[in-house]
Amino acid sequence: MLSKYLSITYRQYQYYMREELKKYRIGNSDYPILLCLNKYHGVCQNEVSRLTKLNKSLISKGVKKLIEYEYLYQEDDLHHKQKQRLFLTKNGKKIIPDLENIVSNWEKVILKDLSVVEVETLYKIMKKIDENSMTIK
Repeated sequence: MLSKYLSITYRQYQYYMREELKKYRIGNSDYPILLCLNKYHGVCQNEVSRLTKLNKSLISKGVKKLIEYEYLYQEDDLHHKQKQRLFLTKNGKKIIPDLENIVSNWEKVILKDLSVVEVETLYKIMKKIDENSMTIK
């Protein structure tokens, strides 16, 4: 039954994010890239993949789209000629507060009837579930 509730919540989250992100012309797998680069300036695509836990293919497609829409840009790594460092553009930096608000509003809605203790417990449990799920190969 747990998987049923996780699946329902995930589908609702996907729908909510898809609707909220339409005005920026980005998708559900694009905004984590922007949020990651806001926190970790100048990392390479592989590092973004590791940090966001999104596969490299999604990151690659997302980076191309985000460059096209002028939300980020690439620079050659001075120490590793084959690596490209990623940075937010002015436009990318401008939408970060909106993206953070969208995520925050989602969390407010889904957690609205829970106490602080319940929310803390939920996060601890979900972290364990996430870690356990990562052991499946």
